[in-house]
Amino acid sequence: MSIRRLGLGALLLAALHLIPIMAAAAGPPHKAEVDTRLLIGEVAQIGGGSTEAWAGLDVRLGSGWHTYWRSAGDAGAPPDFDWSGSRNVADVTIEWPAPRRFTEQDIDTFGYDEHVLFPLRVRLQDKTAPAHLALKAVLFVCSVICTQQEAQLAADIPASTRQPNDQAQIDAWRHLVPRETSPGLSITALRLDRQAKPQLLLDVQASPLLVAPDVFIDGHDAISGGRVRVNRRSDGGVRFTVPVLGLDQAGPIDRLRVTLVDGDRSIEATLPVSAADTAPATAPATAMPHATAASIWTILGIALLGGFILNFMPCVFPVLSLKLVSLVDHAPDRSASPRSAFLATAAGIIASFVTLAVVLSAMKAAGAQVGWGLQFQQPVFLVAMIIVLAAFGANLLGLFEISLPWRIASWLGATTRDRTLASHLVNGFVMTLLATPCSAPFVGTAIAFALSQAAPQILLVFTGLGVGMAAPYLCLAAAPRFATLVPRPGRWMLKLRAVAAIAMAATAAWLLIVLSDISGPMPAIVLAAALLVAILIMTARRFPLRRAMVGAGLAVTIAVALMAATHVPQPPATAPSSGIVWQPLEPAEIAAQVRAGHTVFVDIGASWCVTCKVNEKLVLDSTAVRSRLSSGVVAIRADWTSPSDAIAAYLRSFGRYGLPFNAVFGPGAPDGILLPELLTPQIVLDAIDTASNPPHPENHKT
Repeated sequence: MSIRRLGLGALLLAALHLIPIMAAAAGPPHKAEVDTRLLIGEVAQIGGGSTEAWAGLDVRLGSGWHTYWRSAGDAGAPPDFDWSGSRNVADVTIEWPAPRRFTEQDIDTFGYDEHVLFPLRVRLQDKTAPAHLALKAVLFVCSVICTQQEAQLAADIPASTRQPNDQAQIDAWRHLVPRETSPGLSITALRLDRQAKPQLLLDVQASPLLVAPDVFIDGHDAISGGRVRVNRRSDGGVRFTVPVLGLDQAGPIDRLRVTLVDGDRSIEATLPVSAADTAPATAPATAMPHATAASIWTILGIALLGGFILNFMPCVFPVLSLKLVSLVDHAPDRSASPRSAFLATAAGIIASFVTLAVVLSAMKAAGAQVGWGLQFQQPVFLVAMIIVLAAFGANLLGLFEISLPWRIASWLGATTRDRTLASHLVNGFVMTLLATPCSAPFVGTAIAFALSQAAPQILLVFTGLGVGMAAPYLCLAAAPRFATLVPRPGRWMLKLRAVAAIAMAATAAWLLIVLSDISGPMPAIVLAAALLVAILIMTARRFPLRRAMVGAGLAVTIAVALMAATHVPQPPATAPSSGIVWQPLEPAEIAAQVRAGHTVFVDIGASWCVTCKVNEKLVLDSTAVRSRLSSGVVAIRADWTSPSDAIAAYLRSFGRYGLPFNAVFGPGAPDGILLPELLTPQIVLDAIDTASNPPHPENHKT
């Protein structure tokens, strides 16, 4: 809980003690109108020789007054009940109707206004004798001022159930008490994300759709929930992100209770804190397994579709040449079996996804930051991929088929006439690794679900992604006669290999740029020069008649490398070339801008995210979008090329683990409108228009 909230809360509580003094000085007090009474309901046998009776504490407040729930929030205090004067009463259990949120300045409290009835389950000691229920109730009530009200109440519970009673009124309020199951509401995932500022992630399916939802957290006096962020998911569900306040002051706790309220509907779940990072919700105990199983099968279908679409994403375009060369090598007059080759490529793709799942599960268990495509933030990975791509390109040009160490590279990138199944397998690995920097449609949903779950779910979803991406190869393996559509070998194959080699070189150059952005220009220059020198040497050995040209190329390469190494790069100009004034990402500033009535557009990308670059060039730099972002919209941009815990935490708060990320905030969408991975100008403009228009006043309630 923030220092500011603690201070304001302390001042509000202190006001309770100052009220008598202030009232005496100011004249007649502003008295709270509080009417409390005990209602008695039915008496029933509950088995095991026990008898219970129902009662209700009916509290009616004057207009403008409210009292508090079992967790009061940032200020106030929950009711205090003392049953010590009762007779023939074993114990009393209080049921709490769903609360609402009251907001004053930056202080949020939870409770009830004007009228509330607390259902009371009373267990009797002697089922044959009447009972006497005595209650000393202390209620804290607030309006313009806050005051403490004490009531002494008593009622007799008759032994007979035939007496007139108030059970109908008690039952009406019992229907407003959150339970572990609720018609039309189901909690599909619930976990506590432990970071610098802990937050609760809650996934809900609702039918009909939620209208004005709110989430409350309790389980310890020091703990409460902050303002709720609501995000609509592509699978029709809703993701709630709730800051958990006071967790560090709570000390050892066993569980948290989470209550979702939407009008007259509500549902409650319990989360064990000891296993909060990975455990699913424990409630509802009967409905939850069906909901979870259904959601897993739904997500698995989404993963299969997303993996298939990944084949057509811009991220995969640089490695399209690998697929084309594979088709060439599958010509029917080749000695290798086309079916085996396609199956080997599919196995490489699926195995790479399984490997990613295992690695990410281990990292998550160790508390490390996890996400989709984050290996592109690691210089070691980039260097390895650049070398592999260079080996692919050189081998496609026929520059090496000779002794070590290049024999290893020949095995990795073998596209020559003795192509092996192992090379097809590695082909699948490389294709997957180069395809992971960006999220395709449906991939983001599947990844977000998987990385919020335990290791088995991560493995299952990632396997689904792999099978989806490998689907074209599996289909060709099932019907290898389609390989006969490839023309017979000829000179055209040499041209295709040259085009494929250029694609490999372009991909390697792109990764060199990414390496330069992460580690600075010097490592990229040294690596590029080393690779170029190696390729020139191989060219000289392969084509002896061109050694003079190769020697000149070596001299030029060394000279350029030396000049680049001694050159000190100048900082780029700060003037925005597109006319859009981009501001840095500050999550707190976004909320402040929205409260001020502004519309905010957030763009998070990276130099290794090809889809981000496509969106930027084709959509964000288009005339219509650029004009809209340049006038009346606060444009915010963040770069995730290098690791950043702040950006990772911000993405996780929206259930995202990969790029690209775009969202629009405004008076009409204070919780944000998440945009799809592939943008169009119309999608962006429609989202900005929606976020810019405030909702109707009657739909804008706290």
